[in-house]
Amino acid sequence: MPRNKFWKSSAGKLCWLCLLWAVLVAIAWQIGLAGLLRQELATLDFRFRLRGRQPVAPEIVLLTIDQRSLVADTFTATELQANPQLAALAGFPFPRQVYAAALDRLIQAGAQVVGIDLLFLTPKEGDDQLQAALARHRQHVVLGSNFTDDGRQLMAPTPVLPVEVPVESMAGYVNYWPDFDNVVRRGKYQTTASEIAGLPPTAHEPVLASFDWQIAQRYRSAPPVPAPYINFTGPADSFLSYPFYQLFFNKTWNENLQHGEVFRGKIVLLGPGSNFQHDMHPTPWGVMNGVEVHAAGIATLLHGHAPHDAPDWVGLLLITGLAVLGAVALNTSVHPLMKLALLGVGCAGYFGVASFVFVRWGLILLVAAPVWTVAGGGVLGIAMQVAVERLEKLRVRRTLEKYVSRPVAAEILRHSDEYENSLGGKRMPVTILFSDIRDFTPLSERSDPFELVQQLNEYFTVMVEIVMRHEGTLDKFVGDAIMAVYGAPLSAGPAEDAWRAVQTAAEMREQLQGLQQKWAAHGQPVLRIGIGINHGDVVVGNIGSPQRMEYTVIGDAVNVASRVEGLNKQFGTDILLTESVYALVKSRVVAQPLEAAAVKGRAQKLNLFSLTGLTPAKT
Repeated sequence: MPRNKFWKSSAGKLCWLCLLWAVLVAIAWQIGLAGLLRQELATLDFRFRLRGRQPVAPEIVLLTIDQRSLVADTFTATELQANPQLAALAGFPFPRQVYAAALDRLIQAGAQVVGIDLLFLTPKEGDDQLQAALARHRQHVVLGSNFTDDGRQLMAPTPVLPVEVPVESMAGYVNYWPDFDNVVRRGKYQTTASEIAGLPPTAHEPVLASFDWQIAQRYRSAPPVPAPYINFTGPADSFLSYPFYQLFFNKTWNENLQHGEVFRGKIVLLGPGSNFQHDMHPTPWGVMNGVEVHAAGIATLLHGHAPHDAPDWVGLLLITGLAVLGAVALNTSVHPLMKLALLGVGCAGYFGVASFVFVRWGLILLVAAPVWTVAGGGVLGIAMQVAVERLEKLRVRRTLEKYVSRPVAAEILRHSDEYENSLGGKRMPVTILFSDIRDFTPLSERSDPFELVQQLNEYFTVMVEIVMRHEGTLDKFVGDAIMAVYGAPLSAGPAEDAWRAVQTAAEMREQLQGLQQKWAAHGQPVLRIGIGINHGDVVVGNIGSPQRMEYTVIGDAVNVASRVEGLNKQFGTDILLTESVYALVKSRVVAQPLEAAAVKGRAQKLNLFSLTGLTPAKT
């Protein structure tokens, strides 16, 4: 077939379609589209786990402050009385002379570098003793400093630093900046305060070294080789670790720690081994405490072997090549199921190759973008075929309608079972939100109709955007009321569906306040609303006749939501939750319980809650 005819054929058009889709995927990858990047990072985490555990750095030992190190629960009062240093561990935070004693003991045992992953930011008891210990062992100790969340301030351990010691020579920042999905994969080992704060660099600005960098440099006496990714070799508890208290208990010092020999020539990292200081971080291997993340970062600086990204041109080549292969697969077989099978095999095969390359050489090839190139191109190709078939059916239908009535023509082209299923439904739990404007009838009687319609349209536009933003289904408008459903057609789970409905109500309240101020300033009527939210089982489906159908929900739970909305006037509230909703979101909201109320159509009274606000998200 001549080249120009090929590109005009159905096969050529399919190739064009796949290549166009590949271009869109490549653009999405280059601009860092959140959904695509999230999937790419998730595949990288999976490859870490697929690679399996790797040998850990033998020169790193952890001393963890865990539950056992709170010795009040571990030892008897007699044992603690006989050992004052051990008794000082009775409660956290420990007196700072404890860390001074720990430093003396570790350095005497031959530890080469001791990194203390704790922040000594304010003066406390025992500072002078710790300061003296740091002065004695300044060449062997690294402390932690910490950038504030906005990056504009570096909080240093000045209360315990020897006077003559510059902060940057003995303390490194302990911060890790996770990827946008909140998972720590990379280390920023050297930076400036301006870079962290997002400000332009200043002249002669000092370069600051991280906690990990300072420890690795002291251990090797040479600048480490930075790597963008941390080589996480396994899950939590992979590194050799001992509870902190064993440093001061003679039996464990002699037996478990072998008179300190386990520390000789080693890097010793001292820090929380559990969530005492909320120092837990998601990693490709799951959640780890901060001292373990630092251990992995230091090991990466010492030994390398860190994963590294393939160049961008390799990613573009893979996207283009797989787009062509996808087009070939789509032209191989006519049957859509066979095409899907071929595309699935191709995606699985490519993922296998990318995983092998990562395990063998640590090279990170794109996965999500090429797979989306194949999958998306395949779906578009099949969709194009289906669209052509439907256009053909439409042509046939129009032809039939010249001879038979429209209902008969439609019935000829429609399978009977599909027609029956279109009128069916299913029962499922959902959350229903009703919002209604208070006293709308008298307001409509005294307002200019045109201005009222304009105001209603403005109100509905804002409210509908809120419903959509929280992934609700706008069921219908009932006059001036809005009915939204969460959990149908797709559900994120009852608790999440209810939470989205409550978030919608809270944002409706907030946005309405802004609209009210605007209306008042322009001399327009100020609209007020009441919202009722209920959760329960309903029937979901296309309800109506073959001439007119509507996707909606029906059932007692819907009626209750409508009735509860009306009770706002009785209680003088604006957002009411039923007990079924409150039970799903009570840990995430602030709500005031009200007296049980009767609603029309139900013999039993309802327990209701007035929504005051949402609890702040935990950071």
